[in-house]
Amino acid sequence: MLAPLRARRGGRLKAILRALRAELAAIFGDPQMLSVMVVSLAIYALIYPYPYRPELLREVPVAVVDLDNSAGSRQLARDIDASEAVAVVARPPTMAEAERLVHERRAYGILLVPQGFERELLRGRQSPIAIYADASYFLMYQKALTGIAGPARTTGVQVQVARQLATGTSRTEALSGASPIALVEVPLFNPAGGYATYILPAAFVLILQQTMMMGLGLVATRRAPSADPLPWRMLGRAGAWLGLYALLLPMYLVVLPWTYGLPWLGHLPALATLGVPFVLAVGFLAQAVAAVLRRAEIVQMVLLSLGMPLFFLSGFSWPIESLPPLLRAAAQAIPSTAMIEGYVRSAQMGAGLAELAPLIRQLWLLAFAYAGITLLLRLGASGSRLSAARPEVRSREAGDAL
Repeated sequence: MLAPLRARRGGRLKAILRALRAELAAIFGDPQMLSVMVVSLAIYALIYPYPYRPELLREVPVAVVDLDNSAGSRQLARDIDASEAVAVVARPPTMAEAERLVHERRAYGILLVPQGFERELLRGRQSPIAIYADASYFLMYQKALTGIAGPARTTGVQVQVARQLATGTSRTEALSGASPIALVEVPLFNPAGGYATYILPAAFVLILQQTMMMGLGLVATRRAPSADPLPWRMLGRAGAWLGLYALLLPMYLVVLPWTYGLPWLGHLPALATLGVPFVLAVGFLAQAVAAVLRRAEIVQMVLLSLGMPLFFLSGFSWPIESLPPLLRAAAQAIPSTAMIEGYVRSAQMGAGLAELAPLIRQLWLLAFAYAGITLLLRLGASGSRLSAARPEVRSREAGDAL
């Protein structure tokens, strides 16, 4: 009794190990696979985060058209130039010249100070100014608007305070009247308030998912036939993925954030608990896609075209809560959606396993679901091949009989 049982167990283990070795050989033995799954990750790690290293956009060039040319308008221009958000690079005399600077990309915003600006202020009336910003670059547009509007509001408060002081109001009362609520902003999980801290963690997860799906999908279309049972082959391949990404995941999700100075409050056990089902879910999703499409060139084309939709469904470029219900459900079927949320919670907010438990369960559910779909598709494909082969065998037997 024990000998056949041990033989069966030994046969299963050998089948798993054969599949594991074959999967690693397919990845590292094919230059295309190696470039997609390993070399491209190294290139992304060097190139993609580099533009975001400064974290904050500063000194956006703007032009000031001062039609009033008064002491108050010149002081406003100096205050705007002193802010860290923008820098006054030109003072053209007309709007036409200022617009030309924007068209030439020498300025990304224009402040127009109309005639009578200081006179209206001195009379105690509102003195409007006009702000124009180039909306073709959203970050430049936002910085130009806020960089000009902030000092302009400060100037308005200063004028109001000075007017109240002139009427005999104490300085404390004048300041409290101009700004009755003191607002103190303390960023909790993005101390620098920077773009890199916001976008790079999600981008790292998406890069891992895209390269993994592309590489493993291509590997699945080029495998040699095997006589081992399909479930053991799938286990062996999953072991190969986990072994490979046990090195790549920490490199991307721990070493790179530390290299680029991103906040890191996470714990390696929490990252491993998220990473294992994430790798399995993405790997089996790639197998399912390859089982449906079958041809390597079609797999490559489809997965490349899915890059942008997956980006928008991931939840950091556009809030998932604002998506239509159908797209929201589709987003939950993508492994990166749960992985991004879990990784950000763990790495930047210090969440523990209890807070990550729902996301971990979601990733495991996706891993088992895509493994089951892959198993059914592969069994269906092998069954169709067998049924197609039987008539040929019968026809040969009939010919022999004749």
